[in-house]
Amino acid sequence: MKRAAAALAAFAVAILPAALLIGAALAAASTPLHAEPARALDDYGQLTNPALQARFEHITAQLRCLVCQNESIADSNVELASDLRRQVREMLLAGQSDDAIFKFMTDRYGEFVRFNPPLEAKTLLIWGAPFAMLLLGVFIVYRIVRQRSRLPLDDEPAPGSM
Repeated sequence: MKRAAAALAAFAVAILPAALLIGAALAAASTPLHAEPARALDDYGQLTNPALQARFEHITAQLRCLVCQNESIADSNVELASDLRRQVREMLLAGQSDDAIFKFMTDRYGEFVRFNPPLEAKTLLIWGAPFAMLLLGVFIVYRIVRQRSRLPLDDEPAPGSM
């Protein structure tokens, strides 16, 4: 009898940790790993929070697709644009601000990723070049008109020729 009780106790000691591990593994497998983002998205992949969805649409409309180059990542169907949209969605769900998302994207991909880069010292030339070229063009036209107005007309006789 003592032998049977000792064998049963040894069996229970050997099986109990394995049963606990199996139970813990089953419990972990039954809960989704990304439960928060799954609840944050509806069946169509849009954010369930309307304020976050509006921010998502605004941010993705302001970021340029690096493959298409003249489409926003909101409009592009390229795989990279899809990855960038997913990254923006994850950053919004993590609670990051719009400025932090734009900073992350420009740090990673450069100023080109933004359709409207902010006015900074390094982008001042980009913003000011069209105005400088316009002023230069107006100056050149003014100089040409002024010089030609001083020339005599061809159909008038030169003074002293008569």
